[in-house]
Amino acid sequence: MDAASAFSVPDGPPDGLIVLLPARSGGGWRWWRVEQGGLGRERSFMVDAETAPWGRLAEGNVVTALVPAARAPVRDHPMPDMPPAQAIAAARLEAEAQGIGSARRHAAAARAEGRLLCVTVDADDMDRWLAELAEAGLDAAALVPAALVLPRPDAGMVVAELGDEPLARTPAAAFAGEPALIGLLADGAGTVALAAETLDARLLAIHRAPPVNLRQGVYAPRAPGFLSGMQGGQLARMAAVVALLVLVLMLVWIAKWELAASARERDALALAQRRFPAASDLDSAERLVAADMAKRGQGAANFTAPMAAVLAAMQPVPSIRLRDLGYSADGTLRFTAAAPRAEDVNAVLIALQNAGWKVTVPPSLASDPTGATVVAITVRAP
Repeated sequence: MDAASAFSVPDGPPDGLIVLLPARSGGGWRWWRVEQGGLGRERSFMVDAETAPWGRLAEGNVVTALVPAARAPVRDHPMPDMPPAQAIAAARLEAEAQGIGSARRHAAAARAEGRLLCVTVDADDMDRWLAELAEAGLDAAALVPAALVLPRPDAGMVVAELGDEPLARTPAAAFAGEPALIGLLADGAGTVALAAETLDARLLAIHRAPPVNLRQGVYAPRAPGFLSGMQGGQLARMAAVVALLVLVLMLVWIAKWELAASARERDALALAQRRFPAASDLDSAERLVAADMAKRGQGAANFTAPMAAVLAAMQPVPSIRLRDLGYSADGTLRFTAAAPRAEDVNAVLIALQNAGWKVTVPPSLASDPTGATVVAITVRAP
């Protein structure tokens, strides 16, 4: 920073940058660095011809962007007799309503020095300004109409030139200082040119506390998220730690389930061994129990249960007939079914399977001399 051209204020605005965006796309920028409460000299920057000269900003630096006064004129009203928040909301709604039927509009309003400032700009301009800033690596905390750099006069008009942009402000408005407008709006109180030192002080004041910020509503800055400030390496390490914790938790639960299952198996085997001491494991205990129940005509491994299931499956298919029937000691029921159509046999097979029985049939169906479909079927408990 050029110490000879620096101007400081007692309050000390935050370190960062002030940039003046051009009136047309591709035009030259003007910018000032703010350090330790001081304002650096004015510098120029051509977006298409050079890289950003300010380098990488330090963490905590604040960027204030001044937008062209010709694209963002400001209306200065007395504060109405209502709560400030309500007055600001009403002013924004009124400004947006005035833009209905034209291009997309964006309205902003704020209370400043006991007055109500209202600005209406094209939404396309907002999109372009934010895109140009992002392309230059800047995320501006505030977009401020450049004409608000001028102080509000009690009467008459204040004029100045910022960069190569003429500015003007009256008690009721702040706008681009075009000669025709100045001649039209100047009153008997006359026109006062703002001194360079005062202009520098006003730049610092705007940077410290923008009187109105166009970044409202849909253009408001996004609040930083929990992960926004993290680097890729940090996120990768966090993801790895989370994955490891999930894996450890799964292994712990699997171990608990395995221990619980083993305990239940031991309890079940102990109960079975009270009745069948020869049982050495759950499989042998299951076979001994099934054999004992079969001897007593109980359980699924007996003739009554599978036969009842076969008859229940045949009941909805009256055309099917049983031609032979057999039962073995292992709980298997064997029978031959005959029906005029293969679909009738399939209906019985499906009903038995849906009831939970283990059904086996030959790979293909055969026909007897009468033309009936005949199939040998076995049914047993699963």
